[in-house]
Amino acid sequence: MKENNMTVPPKVRLFRLTHIDNLDTLLRREALHAPLHTPDDGLPYRTIHDSSIQEKRYHRSIHCGPGGVIHDYLPFYLGPLSPMLYKLGKGGVEGYDEGVEPLVYLIARAEDVAARNIGFVFSDGHGIAAFTQWFDTLDSLDKLDWHVILGRDWSDTAEDNDRKRRKQAEFLIYQSLPWDMIQGIAVLNETMADRVKAILAQFPDIHHPTVHPVPQWYYQGG
Repeated sequence: MKENNMTVPPKVRLFRLTHIDNLDTLLRREALHAPLHTPDDGLPYRTIHDSSIQEKRYHRSIHCGPGGVIHDYLPFYLGPLSPMLYKLGKGGVEGYDEGVEPLVYLIARAEDVAARNIGFVFSDGHGIAAFTQWFDTLDSLDKLDWHVILGRDWSDTAEDNDRKRRKQAEFLIYQSLPWDMIQGIAVLNETMADRVKAILAQFPDIHHPTVHPVPQWYYQGG
């Protein structure tokens, strides 16, 4: 059950976490790609995901929009402060122990994706949860729990044991997203902002998103 009737934001931001080491590869490709549509170009890419969950996403079908399986899509969250970020910060993902500082947010807009006629779907919760629902029109964004999605508190409670699932609502972009649709890059601090700007400076002819420290989008102590 939704916690309140918080309305859909006037501009719906999409948040993708990646390791700063991946920016060079993304800029060389000039796009972000879904797992099943990544170019076989030999460029390095550091994964920060839970391998057991990723395996399930290869097999979970999408029955609206362009169809296919979840890994035919590039995933974004619809808000910051995801449970995955918390888990990464606490060393809870096998093979990753660097904390949250090297993790950067790549930010796009749902309305821009739709305007460019790029295929998409979105969910009202975690993509592999059994009773998560999927949608393929922005008119259905009001079916999501924006209070939890945009909030800092998402732990399940005795009164509501579905908060964590709803927090992890996903916006999935079919196959790939051109780099020029990334409108902003958010980082933990000024040090990371300088590192991102230095990487962007190596690609003077490619779109440069704005770069800002947004520490409130990170968990303290991570």
